[in-house]
Amino acid sequence: MSKAADSTTKSPSEPATVSLSTIALDLLGTAWRIATPVLIFVAMGLFADRAWDTGPWLTLLGMVSGFGVAALLVKEQIKKITKPEDTV
Repeated sequence: MSKAADSTTKSPSEPATVSLSTIALDLLGTAWRIATPVLIFVAMGLFADRAWDTGPWLTLLGMVSGFGVAALLVKEQIKKITKPEDTV
């Protein structure tokens, strides 16, 4: 191997560098994955509670359901981020 190739090859013990913009985009992706389902399901629960006069029960059910969906979305995101890269 040439010296140029040696200088660009990282050893497995060296940590991978991650840019600040990559971290910010990952956090933004996580934020919408949590907020969107919760807001949608809570809004559906509020609408259903007003339509059927069921008190806060459908809103609470919507909130719990929204958090469940958000947890599944974040779990899938974590899987994609931590998936080992295929080496060629």
